[in-house]
Amino acid sequence: MKKRNILISTIGAIIVVAVFVVVFVKKSPPKYYTRYGVYIGTDVKIIYATRKGNAKAVINEMFGEFQKYEHIFDPWLFGSELYKLNHSNGKWVKVSPVLLKAIKDAMWLAKLTNGEFDPTIGRLVPLWGFNTDDVKKWRLPSKKAVDRALKHVGYKNVEIEGNKVRLLNGVWLDLNGTMEGYITEMLVKLARENDPNSSGVVDVGGTVGVIGPKYGDKPWIISIRDPRGNPNKAIAYLKLYKGFVGTSGDYERYIIVNGKRYYHIFDPKTGYSNDYLESVTTVSTNAILSDGFGVFSMVAGPSAMKEMAKKLGVAYYAINEQGKVLKNASWKKYEYKP
Repeated sequence: MKKRNILISTIGAIIVVAVFVVVFVKKSPPKYYTRYGVYIGTDVKIIYATRKGNAKAVINEMFGEFQKYEHIFDPWLFGSELYKLNHSNGKWVKVSPVLLKAIKDAMWLAKLTNGEFDPTIGRLVPLWGFNTDDVKKWRLPSKKAVDRALKHVGYKNVEIEGNKVRLLNGVWLDLNGTMEGYITEMLVKLARENDPNSSGVVDVGGTVGVIGPKYGDKPWIISIRDPRGNPNKAIAYLKLYKGFVGTSGDYERYIIVNGKRYYHIFDPKTGYSNDYLESVTTVSTNAILSDGFGVFSMVAGPSAMKEMAKKLGVAYYAINEQGKVLKNASWKKYEYKP
């Protein structure tokens, strides 16, 4: 009898262990794959995990999209789709669905902000040399050259009819203000189409999209760079389970002349950058807003930023030129303190 009891106990123990192993294996998190790269002139990082077991293949597919995006969106790449549109001399041009949506999104934001955000500042960019990564070519142009370029700026010169676009008055489109958000959103969508329950983040030049919570139920912790500190120094952190976060600032492409900082986000009315803010970080369910809202805020200033945030329902964390932190009530739910 004792032997039988021992046997039954042993079998019970084996069953318990087996059940524990099965449960452990079932609930253990899938392996995350991470890949880095430099595309469309910016740093890209993608972290991805899926129980389907094809995370690495999906990441490679996502990175494969960048070659296509470069040949669509780069306005300075000879032969790209946007380059051809900018040099179409006012003619109607049939554009791809990808470029058409990106232009429509940028125009939507331009109209919403009454031109404070304007994607037709393309003529200004090469004047400053900010269309190249070569810092030796970044310069302060003459006011005469800036005023001349301003004659070819204005979002109302963009006409869309079906799948055709026409640029009037010699305007050039530069979609960098929303392009990173658009690409981030497309890549997040691609990952979710593979597995709606997958997990990870897409980071395109600081515009971050959450594919799914970390390990299925934890937030991703994202740092906000100190605009006047070391590039690796964070001034604050936020937590994000879903949605998009983007940062615009005056510290990536800039020159200092006679003690004044000039950077790559231009006021379409003056052709120069403004001195309102050092950086703006935005959280939204819309990647275009997370990207473009910061550009708008850098141009329009704190008061306009506050009012527009109410209208659009976005959260923001900004630092003004005096180093003071400005944030709205919506930011509270995203705050993270290590």
